[in-house]
Amino acid sequence: MRKILYFLLIVFCIVGVSLVNNGRVHAAAPSATIKITAIETGVFDETLKQKVITLSKATPVIVLSEADGWAKIQYKTVIGYIPSEYLMSATPQYMLVQAKEEPLVRVTNKQESEIKGKLHLNTIVELYGSATADFVFVKYGRLVGFVNQQALVKPASKAMIVKSSADLVVREIASSSSTEIGVLRKNSPVKMLTNLKGWAFVKTDKLSGYVLTNGLVTPPVEKEKPEKPEKPVNPKPATDKKIALTFDDGPHPKVTRQILKTLEKYEAKATFFVVGQEVKEHPEILKAVYNAGHEIGNHTFNHERLTTLTPEEIKKQIQSTDTLIKSTIGQRATVFRPPYGSYDETITDQLNVPNVLWTIDTLDWKHRDPEKTVLAVKEHAKNGSIILMHDIHQATADALDDVLATLQKQGFEFVTVSELLGK
Repeated sequence: MRKILYFLLIVFCIVGVSLVNNGRVHAAAPSATIKITAIETGVFDETLKQKVITLSKATPVIVLSEADGWAKIQYKTVIGYIPSEYLMSATPQYMLVQAKEEPLVRVTNKQESEIKGKLHLNTIVELYGSATADFVFVKYGRLVGFVNQQALVKPASKAMIVKSSADLVVREIASSSSTEIGVLRKNSPVKMLTNLKGWAFVKTDKLSGYVLTNGLVTPPVEKEKPEKPEKPVNPKPATDKKIALTFDDGPHPKVTRQILKTLEKYEAKATFFVVGQEVKEHPEILKAVYNAGHEIGNHTFNHERLTTLTPEEIKKQIQSTDTLIKSTIGQRATVFRPPYGSYDETITDQLNVPNVLWTIDTLDWKHRDPEKTVLAVKEHAKNGSIILMHDIHQATADALDDVLATLQKQGFEFVTVSELLGK
């Protein structure tokens, strides 16, 4: 009997090892957690006293564990400890893998560094940080590392809905054995970013991941019944009342996104005069503004009063911001606005684009009161007005819906500054 039990134990061990080696075990390793540094911070060794390296603000890291106010992290080949309060959650940008061959994921942003794996073509990966460097930091399930940014493109989205027959399981990667991260209810609307080998990557406002493609259907097209008007309807003439909304000092990671949603609601276009140091911190927000069809203006690098600077300092403030804008969205600013509206001939001589001020100052930066912002616009708006607001104050975002509704009722068309100036 003892020999039989011993034999069965050996068989069980062999089978267990075989299952692990063939990758068929159901218990998957936990997915990597990515966070970014909230400030410039040091990474310490196990004693928590000796600094190993220093990381700049907004650097993505892999969080291995957290305890007693410290996070054990990995950055490239370095493993160490950072105070948990110096880390914050990161919002990834979804990118599509498209290249001639499967791109390699490496430990560091060096071509010769160790290879961690490959990314399958047409998969969606999470991108952390800006896609302006040669190598960018990405995550696909448990595979995390650096990949050549030329292998990634912005995906197109397609509206789909979950079939009415059953709820749909959402998984971390395109595999039935990968971690389940949620469920989409029947008839839920989703945006599909890719479709490959029976799997689709979908996203909603609250959930993103891979689902089986056969669980999705194209939304039915509703046929509109034309109404028969009692009187002949003449085509609506183009409005001769145009107004330009402008926003200074951004981009802001929260407020600018809220403003973009409100502008989209009213199909309004605006001009954003951005500050270089904020573009450097939040390039993905600037891309969102540009991709939504809004105009980008230069508002210097760190909002210095230009009339107090030397010609060389003025040139640096303008050109460094222009360079950042171009590296982020692919083109330079098309208009310029001096901080505080302060300028002279020395400044305008260095410009290759129109120098734009405003005709209505809402003073939103001063009173931080949505009602006062709306009132300033309501009382002074007229054809050709350029309205000054700031997309760094929550009160401004809160006022914008009423501002647009008020102007729309008055028959205004919302255009960019260049459109208003006929440039």
